[in-house]
Amino acid sequence: MRKRLSFRFNWKLTVFSLFFFLSFLNLGFWQLDRKDEKLRLIEKNLELRSSEGLTGSFIKSGLDSGTPVTLHGSFDKEIVLLLDNKTLNGAVGFELLQLFSDDSGSNFLVNRGFLVGGKTRSSKIEIPAIDRSTRIVRGYLYQDQPNPYALDLSKVDFKFPQIVQGIQIGELSKQIMRDIFPFVIRLEKNEQGALPRNWQTSSTKPEKHQAYAVQWFLMGLAIFIAWVSFTFRIKRDDQSPN
Repeated sequence: MRKRLSFRFNWKLTVFSLFFFLSFLNLGFWQLDRKDEKLRLIEKNLELRSSEGLTGSFIKSGLDSGTPVTLHGSFDKEIVLLLDNKTLNGAVGFELLQLFSDDSGSNFLVNRGFLVGGKTRSSKIEIPAIDRSTRIVRGYLYQDQPNPYALDLSKVDFKFPQIVQGIQIGELSKQIMRDIFPFVIRLEKNEQGALPRNWQTSSTKPEKHQAYAVQWFLMGLAIFIAWVSFTFRIKRDDQSPN
């Protein structure tokens, strides 16, 4: 009995296999690029956080997210927003944002962290008070991502503390007739008035992007193996004795 390798070319299968093989390779390399991008972002944020905090008069809208800031002034006890649909350690609640008036004359919306919601939507929400002697707070800039499902702020009555589905600082500024810096200030965790939080620099860690890349490469390998096994086959020739 003799073995021989046979070749059976199927152009439709070859085109199909080539398309998905290249697509999976492309997706794998894209995930590796995303991994490198996240690593650069994390490194950049670490560098920013280690730098000296800017004070109110030097805080400009063109600064990068993660830039540390130091504010001198006081919190507004009335103007409080509760950003809805937030979770922390399995609890459902809000992120508490409170207006801060800096001595430089600028106003900032400061995110203090997570606040557990009431048992029902109609439950009264107690806002944790801040020591009135607090004059200096430290945090960092954060450009909040818009929520595509946010309610139209024209429908919000702004009876503080106000529950909102998204942060639109421009509209809030018009409602209270005070200019507000266009970025949110996330309060550092050890500051007076800070609440629990689990803020991350990136929603997806670099390790996950690497794992996704491996998955795409393995799928590409599987397509290649399937094409080879269908195209090349080993046949056995039976030889009759003379």
